[in-house]
Amino acid sequence: MGLASSQARMLLLTAQKSDLEYRAQMINQRKLNLGMRTQELAQRYSAAMSNRRLSFAYYTQTGSGQNIKEDLSYAGLTAENSGNTGSYLVTDASGKYVCRNEADAKKAFDRLSKEQQITTDFKTFSEQMCTYYPATTAGKSLLENNDFFQDALRNGTFFIQQLCADSVTGNNKYNNISYSAIATIYDNLYTEDDDAAQAEYEAQSTILANQDKQLDLELQQIQTKHKAIETEYDSVKKVIEKNIEVSFKIFS
Repeated sequence: MGLASSQARMLLLTAQKSDLEYRAQMINQRKLNLGMRTQELAQRYSAAMSNRRLSFAYYTQTGSGQNIKEDLSYAGLTAENSGNTGSYLVTDASGKYVCRNEADAKKAFDRLSKEQQITTDFKTFSEQMCTYYPATTAGKSLLENNDFFQDALRNGTFFIQQLCADSVTGNNKYNNISYSAIATIYDNLYTEDDDAAQAEYEAQSTILANQDKQLDLELQQIQTKHKAIETEYDSVKKVIEKNIEVSFKIFS
């Protein structure tokens, strides 16, 4: 092989090496992405298997004496006992009463007025002491989303006020209380989505594992080709060096 053809061959081998190295980088990037997707899948699965729901005993089943539990909701909690003698109100972190609309604000106003906890008029109460979560374009308030409401209670965005007797005066008063301290609110593991989460995890894990194996196979093939090209590259390099050495001897 002449010097010119050897140099041309080396340029071609160099280009092939660069191409294989670029492809290997892309495969490693895809494997990294697969690893991230696998981690996200595992996190979703763990969250689904350990998620909890709050339920509330709204009433007693006739004849059995057993509480019937329903998913805790804003509407259900604030409707307990109904009217202006209701047992619960909801406030936010700033102490304002959480409402969907003016009717909720009026309910809170009447209950607080009955217990002589406010002296203002309703207009002032509604404008200054309430935080509204009105219906969205979808037609529902965020307060009608039980997930939102329960999460807000858990993370301290919302607080419950319970009507109870004041330890000093004996008069009824709405006081802040943790949802976990209310005997009729239950915090249990939510298992209804476990089967679906298990099925999704197993199916997606298999798909991701197969994709990872395929990438490993492609990477192995690239490494084999790269090694062969490196061997030929070294051989051609020696030929060029020998040709150069011979040329120098001729002119020396």
